[in-house]
Amino acid sequence: MTYIKSTLLWIGVFWIHWAIAQNTISGTITDQNNEPLIGATVQIKGEATGTVTDLDGNFRLAVADGQTIVISMIGMESREVKVKGSQPINISLKEATSVLGEVVVTGFQEVNRKLFTGASERLSMEDIELAGSPDVSRALEGQVAGVSVDNVSGTFGTTPKIRIRGNASINGNNQPLFVVDGVILEDLAEVNTDDFISGDASTLISSSIANLNPDDIATFQILKDASATAIYGARAANGVIVITTKKGKSGKLRVSYSGNYSFKLRPTYNQFSLMNSAEEMEVYREMHDKGLINISTSVRGQNYGAMGKMFTLIANHDLEWGPGGGLNEKFLNKYENANTDWFDLLFNDAALQQQHSLSFTAGSENSNSYYSISFLNDEGQTIADNVQRVTGSARNTYFLSDKFTFGLKLTASYRDQRVPGTRNREFDPITGRFSRDFDINPFSYALNTARSIRPYDDEGKLEYFRRNYAPFNILEELSLNYIDIQVSDFSAQTNFDIDPTDALSIKGVINARYANTVRDHTVHENSNQAEAYRANGTQFIQDANNLLFRDPNNPGLNPTVVLPQGGFNYLDQSELISFYSRISADWNKSIGDIHEINVLAGQEIRFANRTESNTTGMGVIYESGGIVVTDPNIIEFFNQQNIDYYKLDETNDRFIGLFLNGGYAYKGRYVGNFTVRYDGSNQLGKSREARYLPTWNVSGAWNVTNEPFFKVSFIDNLKIRGTYGISGNLPPNASALLNLQADVTVRPTDVEPYLYIADLTNTELTWEKLKELNVGADISLFDNRLDASFNYFQRSGFDLIGTVQTSGVGGQGLKVGNFADMSADGFEVSIATTNIKRNEFTWRSSFNIGYTYDQITRLDFGPRLTDAIGQNGAAVLGGPRRGLFSARFAGLNSVGIPTFYNNDDEVVFEIDLQERDDLTSTLKYEGPVEPRGGGGFTNNFKYKGFSLMVLLSYKFDYKIRLNDGFFAQYTDFDALPAELVNRWAVPGDEDLTNIPTILDRGVAQTRGDISLAYQLYNKSTERVADGTYVRLRTVRLSYQLPQQWISKIGINTANVSVEGQNLALLYADDALNGQDPEFFSSGGVALPQPKMVTFSLGIGF
Repeated sequence: MTYIKSTLLWIGVFWIHWAIAQNTISGTITDQNNEPLIGATVQIKGEATGTVTDLDGNFRLAVADGQTIVISMIGMESREVKVKGSQPINISLKEATSVLGEVVVTGFQEVNRKLFTGASERLSMEDIELAGSPDVSRALEGQVAGVSVDNVSGTFGTTPKIRIRGNASINGNNQPLFVVDGVILEDLAEVNTDDFISGDASTLISSSIANLNPDDIATFQILKDASATAIYGARAANGVIVITTKKGKSGKLRVSYSGNYSFKLRPTYNQFSLMNSAEEMEVYREMHDKGLINISTSVRGQNYGAMGKMFTLIANHDLEWGPGGGLNEKFLNKYENANTDWFDLLFNDAALQQQHSLSFTAGSENSNSYYSISFLNDEGQTIADNVQRVTGSARNTYFLSDKFTFGLKLTASYRDQRVPGTRNREFDPITGRFSRDFDINPFSYALNTARSIRPYDDEGKLEYFRRNYAPFNILEELSLNYIDIQVSDFSAQTNFDIDPTDALSIKGVINARYANTVRDHTVHENSNQAEAYRANGTQFIQDANNLLFRDPNNPGLNPTVVLPQGGFNYLDQSELISFYSRISADWNKSIGDIHEINVLAGQEIRFANRTESNTTGMGVIYESGGIVVTDPNIIEFFNQQNIDYYKLDETNDRFIGLFLNGGYAYKGRYVGNFTVRYDGSNQLGKSREARYLPTWNVSGAWNVTNEPFFKVSFIDNLKIRGTYGISGNLPPNASALLNLQADVTVRPTDVEPYLYIADLTNTELTWEKLKELNVGADISLFDNRLDASFNYFQRSGFDLIGTVQTSGVGGQGLKVGNFADMSADGFEVSIATTNIKRNEFTWRSSFNIGYTYDQITRLDFGPRLTDAIGQNGAAVLGGPRRGLFSARFAGLNSVGIPTFYNNDDEVVFEIDLQERDDLTSTLKYEGPVEPRGGGGFTNNFKYKGFSLMVLLSYKFDYKIRLNDGFFAQYTDFDALPAELVNRWAVPGDEDLTNIPTILDRGVAQTRGDISLAYQLYNKSTERVADGTYVRLRTVRLSYQLPQQWISKIGINTANVSVEGQNLALLYADDALNGQDPEFFSSGGVALPQPKMVTFSLGIGF
C-alpha cells in the first residue's frame, strides 16, 4: 500500500511538472496561394498526440517548449517546426513532389525520377497552354525533342499529325497512344496517318483530345523509348502521351474562371503568287486565239468563267458580238477589272472564338472534389463554318481510411459544328492525282478560282457562272450545301487504392465510355450539286454528264435525270462503346538506405465496339417539309455510280494484357529494370503465334553523382541510362478476317444478290513489332541552372502490315499481310538554362532538337510510279516511309512543251506511270515528305508580375510537292499561277524559261502524250520545294495582378494576357510561293492554321 501511494505521488508530481511545461500553441495552415487547408494533421513528432485544422485552416495544440510538430496532408509536402514559447505558428505547405515533377507518371504507376531508366519528358499545362486552341495536343509543337507536331489542318476536330521518334509503321497509324488518368483514350474514328491530310469529313472526328477541356489538364508526360513505354506492350510502338487531369485540393471552396477571346485573321492574296484579274484576262485572250475558249467550248463546257459566260450569252442571243465579230470587250472589261478578293468574301474578318471555363475545388481530410464546366463558341474562320462545344467533369476522391482510397470521375462533352458540304476525295490511279467532286472548301476556292469571276452582278444580285454543267455561285452554294456534326462523348471512371501494408498497394481502375457522332450532309434542291444531276440542256451535255442515268437494258436511249426534284441527304452515324479495366499490385520495399525494390504485376482488359451506318437519301425537298421524291431508277443508278445507299459496319475489338515489371536500385547509384507483357487481340490471325504477342524490355541507369568518388562541384546531377526491348503495334483497319460484302445485280433478270470478296483471310497476320535500343544521359550543372538531356536510339520495325500480292487462287490478287521491315536511328537533345536570376528578374531558355533517319529494309510489294510522284509520296525499298519522287525534267522543246527523261535517259513526252519496275532509274528521288528533324526554342522572361514567352518552332530535311498549276487545257474558271507570265511564247524561249506554253486546242485534244506531259510537269523536278521552315509559333505577354490590389475585392488571384499564335514564317523556301509547308491544300473540310490573337483573363476566388 505504501508502494502504491509512493508511485501515485511521483506520478502526480511529474504530471504537475509536465503541465506547467506545456504551451497551448495555435496557428493557421495554408497552401502556396495562402488558401487555408482543411483537415491538415498537426502532430507532435514521435507521439500520437495531435489535431487537425478546422474549416479556416486553424489549429490549437498543447505542446511542450522545444518539442517538434509535424504538419502533413495528402498531396502536400510535410513540414517540421520546433516549438519556441507560445508564439502563433503559421505554416504554408507546398504541393508534394509527385505533383512538382520529381516522379514520372506512366499511367500505371508513379516512379521516382532518380530511379527511372527510360526517356521521357514532363510538361506542365500551365507552361505550354495555347490560349484559344481547343485541341491541347497542338500545344506540344516545339516543346519536346523527338516529338513532331504537323498542323495539317486547323479545322476544329481534326487532329494534328503527331509522331514520336518518326514512324513505326508504313501504312498504319503512327499517332502516339494517348492515356488520360491511366486509361487509354480510344479514337472516335479509325483514321490512319495518311488520311489526316485528306480533308474528308471523317477527319473532323479523328481527335478525341478535342473533347477535353484544356483547363482540366494538369500535366503531360511524354514516354518515348522502349523502357518508358514497355508497360503498354503491344500498343506502344508509337510512344505514349500520358495526360493527368486536375484533382480536388484540400481546403475551403475555391472557384477559378478563365476566359479567352481569340480573333482569327483572314488570309490575303499578298501571301500567294497568283495572277490578278487583268493578268488572267490577258491569258484568256491568248486561250481564245488558240481555240481553247470559244463559243463551242463554252456552250459544251463543264465549267466556265467570264469569257465562257460571254460566249454562252452570245449563243443564246442575249449578247452581241464585238466589233467585226470579235470579243465583246465592253462586256469583258468589267470582269477584267473585278479583281475579286475571295478571301475577303469567304473569310470572316477577325473571326471571334470564345472559351469560358469555370472550376470548383474543395476538400477535407476525408475527401476532395474537383468540378468544371466549359463552353466554346467559334463563329468560324470562314462564313461556312462554326462550332460550339460544352464540356463538364466531376472528380471526387474519398479517403475512407489510411489504407483505402476510392475515386470517381465523370466527364461529358457535346459538340455542334457546321462545315461546308464535301464528298470524300478520290485517287485517280492513271494520273496519280486526288480529286474531289463538288468541292466548295472556302480556302481552296479562294486559292483556285479566277479573280475575274464576280460574286455579284451590276445590280448587286448574285451572279452565276457554270460549274459541273450547272449554274454556280459560291456564296449561294455555301448556304445550300453544308454538313452538321454532333458529337456526344460520356465516360465514367472509378479507381481504388488499397494499402494492406506499408510496402504493398493494390490498385484498380474501371472505365466505361459511350460516344456518338452524327454527320448530316444537307444538299438543297437549288444547290449546284443537286442541279448538276439535272444538267441535260444539250445533247452534248447529256452524253458528257456522268451524273445522268444510262439504262443498261436500253443503251440506245438518251441519258435521263433521276433527280427531277429535291436534293440529297447523306447521313453518317458512328457509335463507340468501350470498356477498360485494370488491376495491379505494386510492391515497394526499401532496406535501409542501400536497397530499393519495386515489383508491379497486373492485368488489363479492353473492348471497343464500333458501329457505323451510312445512308444516302435522294430527292429530298427540304423547302417543302422534307418530302421525298424518288425516281424508280434510283437503285440501278446507285449501282452504276458504285454508291451504297445504305451501309452498316460493325467492329468488335477485344484485347487482353498481362504485365510484370520489376526494378532494383543499389544505394541510389545503380538502377536496373525489366518489363514483360503478354497481349492478345481478336483482330489478328487464328494461330496462337499470330494473335498473341509477348513483349519485353530491360534497362539500367547509373547515377554517377551518387558515387563517393565523384567530387565535381559544378555538376549537380549526372545520370547515364540505357534500354533495349521489343514492343508492338496494330494499325487501324488491319484485320485477318475474310471480309465479304453483299451487293445487288444491276440487271433485273439477275434477281439473286451476290457476295464479293473485299478482303481475303490471312490466318498468319500478326502484330507489327519494333525493337528499340536507347542510350542517354541527363545532366544538371551550376546549381541546376543548366539542365540537359541527350538520347541516341536505334529502332527496327518488322512484320509491318500492308498489301501483299497473292497467287490469285483465293479469288483476289491482293490481301492484307506482314509485308515489310523498316529501320531508323536518331538523336534528341534538350537544353534548359536559367540565364539570369537576379532580384525580381528571371530569364530562362529552352532548346530542343530531334532527328530520325528511317529506311525501308524489306518490301514485298512495291508502288507504281504514279504513287511515288504524288503529294503523299510512296514507300520504296531503301527509302523512308514516304519518299517523294519526280519525273526528271529535260527542259522545254522547241515549241514550249515539257519533256522528260525515261529510264533509258531518252527525252520523251510521256512515261508509263503504271509500272512498278525501274522506279529509281526512271524517277529522281527528292527526299522524305515528312520532316525528319525539328524542334523548338523558347525564351521566358519574368519581371515582378510580368511574364513574356516567345516560342520558335522549326522543321527540316523534307520535301514538298507544289500544288498542281499547269495543264494542257485551262479554263477561265480557274485561277492562274503568276509564273505563267514567264511562259514560253516564241522559239528560243526554251533557253530562257521552264514554264510551258499554252497549247493550241488541236494539239491539246489530239495528242494524248502531250496532255500527259503537262501532268508530268506538275510532278517533275521543277515542282518541288524544300520543306525547311522556322515559324514564330507563340508570343505571350501576361501580368499577374498584385495580391494587395485584388484581395480587397475578395479575389485571391488574377492575371491577364495577350497571345499571338502562328504569327509569321521567319524562313521558308521561296519556291513555296506562299504555300504553308505544314498545310496540304486538299479541300474538303481542311483549313490552314490561322494567325490568331487571344486576350485572356484568369480569376481565382
